[in-house]
Amino acid sequence: MSLSVSARGSWSILAAALAVGAAVPAAFVRPPGRPPADRRIGQVDEGRPAALARHLERLKALPQNFGENVEGPGSAAEAAFQQRAYPDSDIPLVRINAARAAAASLNKKGFPKGKGRTGVWVTIGPSNAIYPFFDLRTSSLYVPNEYAAGGRTTALALAGDCVPGHCRLYAAPAGGGIWRADNALTGQPHWTYLSSPFEINSVAAIAVDPNDLSGNTIWVGTGEPNACGSGCEAGVGLYKSIDGGDTWSATIGKAAFNGRGVGSIVVRPGDPNTIYAASGRAIRGVSSSCCSGAVSLIPGAPKWGLYKSTDGGANWTFIHNGAATTAVCTGDATEANNGTPCSPRGVRRVVLDPLNPDIVYAGSYARGVWRSNDGGATWAQIKASLNSAITTTRPEIAVTLLPPPINKTRMYVAEGHSNTGGQYSRLFRSDDVASGVPVFTDLTSNNQALPGYGSFNYCTGQCWYDNFVITPKGHPDMVYLGGSYQYGETGGISNGRAVGLSTDAGVSFTDMTMDATDAVHPNAMHPDQHFIVANPNNPFQFFESSDGGIVRSSGDFADASGNCDGREIFDPTLNGGAGGIRPLNPVELARCRQLLSRVPTVLESLNKGLSTLQFQSLSYSPHNTNIIQGGTQDNGTWQTTGNPVMWTNVMIGDGGQSGFDVADPHFRFHTFAGRGSDVNFSDGAVADWNWIGDPLFFPLNGDRGDPSEFYVPIISDPVVNGTMFVGTAHVWRTKTHGLGAMTVDELREHCNEWTGDFPATVICGDWQTLGNPTTAGRLTSSTYGADRTGGDVAAIRGTDVFLKVTPTMTSPPSSALPAIHRRCGRRRRPAACSYQATPTSSPPARPPSPGSTRRPRTTPAATSAASTSTPAIPTGPGCRTAASTRRRRRPRATSSRSYTIPAQERQRGPTAATTSATSRRQTSCATTRRATSMPPRTSECSCSPGERRAGRGPRPACRTWRSPGSRSCRACASCTPPPTGCPPGL
Repeated sequence: MSLSVSARGSWSILAAALAVGAAVPAAFVRPPGRPPADRRIGQVDEGRPAALARHLERLKALPQNFGENVEGPGSAAEAAFQQRAYPDSDIPLVRINAARAAAASLNKKGFPKGKGRTGVWVTIGPSNAIYPFFDLRTSSLYVPNEYAAGGRTTALALAGDCVPGHCRLYAAPAGGGIWRADNALTGQPHWTYLSSPFEINSVAAIAVDPNDLSGNTIWVGTGEPNACGSGCEAGVGLYKSIDGGDTWSATIGKAAFNGRGVGSIVVRPGDPNTIYAASGRAIRGVSSSCCSGAVSLIPGAPKWGLYKSTDGGANWTFIHNGAATTAVCTGDATEANNGTPCSPRGVRRVVLDPLNPDIVYAGSYARGVWRSNDGGATWAQIKASLNSAITTTRPEIAVTLLPPPINKTRMYVAEGHSNTGGQYSRLFRSDDVASGVPVFTDLTSNNQALPGYGSFNYCTGQCWYDNFVITPKGHPDMVYLGGSYQYGETGGISNGRAVGLSTDAGVSFTDMTMDATDAVHPNAMHPDQHFIVANPNNPFQFFESSDGGIVRSSGDFADASGNCDGREIFDPTLNGGAGGIRPLNPVELARCRQLLSRVPTVLESLNKGLSTLQFQSLSYSPHNTNIIQGGTQDNGTWQTTGNPVMWTNVMIGDGGQSGFDVADPHFRFHTFAGRGSDVNFSDGAVADWNWIGDPLFFPLNGDRGDPSEFYVPIISDPVVNGTMFVGTAHVWRTKTHGLGAMTVDELREHCNEWTGDFPATVICGDWQTLGNPTTAGRLTSSTYGADRTGGDVAAIRGTDVFLKVTPTMTSPPSSALPAIHRRCGRRRRPAACSYQATPTSSPPARPPSPGSTRRPRTTPAATSAASTSTPAIPTGPGCRTAASTRRRRRPRATSSRSYTIPAQERQRGPTAATTSATSRRQTSCATTRRATSMPPRTSECSCSPGERRAGRGPRPACRTWRSPGSRSCRACASCTPPPTGCPPGL
């Protein structure tokens, strides 16, 4: 780790740069990048509004790759485990266990009870997280209607029968433990949280014991073995309940699973003591910037792969990991680097043959599908990996019994990786896999004219993360296929193909992603699918989980093919490669009509009552601490104004960092995944998010390859209005909220996320690097020392420093005032007041661009109005008007010594009115507190010219001042000469 400090006035920036190799491997993230050559329809960037998405496509098409990882998730960087857990190269299991034991010891001491007492944690929600209806979020994007959201949910299970009034559904949110609904078919289910006894809430597997007809015996596997860095956390082992989750066993199988992720569990029918559990690598050490520094090797942790217990979980045997024998499996960096015959990531799915439970099938990362005919004693590969050189190639498997007189076992295999080399994900089928050498048929086609297009590239470039295939029991020709989300097709040739349903054994599919309630604003699934279960009494009714929680289908269908008429798509080949909109061509229109010929009549969210959003970071307003923003994994940015139940989504996509401005209470900022950020001048209104990230993609400083974190670190200046900092390999700064030379209205016209025209001649944002703007100026450059190795900036924060002020300084800039007060003994308090003159109808002044010497542009009307306006008065928490002050106490006596604050040094934020130099406010030591946004104090005491108050010694009388919010008086301090370096009056 390396640190860099850049002093600036009264405040400095501290940036942390990660070690070499810590740059996020694509296996852990979904970095933006150039669409694959074989993609036929222009991709709309994941989860972002269309206007910005098309703009980003143009930026990414520029020469060089701007620091993005182009090797894919199977790259050497990912397999080399160069992420560092400082100061080591990994986090040993013994240290993880020690930290957990220490935490458990502290927890035994207990916490104070009672809301509001020190040390008491109180939930602030949300249990009802709402994507509000928004007119511009349509069926051409995702979540086109109001939607109650949940967090990423990795597993589901139905217990026993499923009928109205009694349908028990278990759900496993990735970071939210285990939840149960006993009425999953009735309206909005009531959810109960079950996993308080667990050592960790990361869960990826639930199995209902088929030997318990009541459905009360369940097994749960902790840890998430999906190859992602945004929270695929390592677990501690298994848990078992025999009463539906009301009580749990102690942790089971720690020696086999601690530090790994258990993604699949099966219990042998007829023998409840025989259990198979599949494990894979999972991660530790994720930060809010995500995902560098995360490690998945974890020295001392057990080998990843398939384990078997024959004594109810008391003991476990390592039986398989993608090779004929476990003798060659090492469970170390060599294996993780694809250097042995065994799987570099582990076994992702295990299933038993429907006719013979001694036949076991296992799907392993990068090693295809294997079969054991003797309960795991010996193994043979029955399907080779789609690409064994890519460590995250993931095969999902499902088996079913063909009816008499065939009586053969059919297997569906859904497999893909990162689309490296244009090798897209696809579906395979074999109708006899229980013996011999099965023959698998590739059912997928990239030709839109062929029915196999329905499964084409179904999980795009992230099959290692979102991938499932199931076939309901007793319905061998029915198959559900789930993966990512076809953003470039949505609202065009398909509804997104997040989930497809086939009733002809995988030959063709129809699109289940959106329902038939409306053509433009239907109910819909959230992108990135993880699991699905079908109602055993109606296989057309399903419960499906994704990054957005859980939805339920109505179980019947409607023909929505008429919605295809008049649809258009974005085609990147038009206008000389700049892209454009065109109608569907005849082949696309025919495929659209086929895909939408059978869609669910209704899809319903089941997430109300599930407190499962995965927050990456939080920020709170300096003006009102009840106003909180938070970025979430794949659910965008959320905001609450103090409601502990309901939060509102203010922007879709991945939600990274967020924040506020020190002076403007209406300002917000947030980030998606990747570089850049949005700004908002309307309290977070969905329609007013404006992109300011262009310079970070196309900087004009000679360094066009800055790498960055998945969620870039970004902060606002706690002292100076309009100033923000963001970290890539450099630290960048804007002093104008990213406006540059534009007005807010101009920014909205050109750079609005939803409606901006993004002309090629306009650069959205005015970020400038601090220090050397070239490659040599990166914080990891040897320019700063031989030890400055690293990947990119992972964190930024501010630190207090002294600003040296000369005795002759008589008119300090407003930005320097907080430091002067610190030096002169004033109480430290974050700025919280803004200044406004009497409102006028004239527009605000246009701020100059950074480095410009010109004065703010004003209109004659604005200048006239400003010159006649009343003096600015402070507004904001803790700031009182003259009238309110007089009502409460006598006016403060003023000093005869004063200095002035020029109007041009006052705040120039979007809410500040234009003022002229003739309306300068004469400010004394007493009123300077208001000039620096500090709450005023009223007092009968005053100091003579050239003196200041010092100390807070007791005085016999209490005829002094009160602190804001205080009920007790404080005595006047004695007056002493000012310290050297303070302006007169301070």
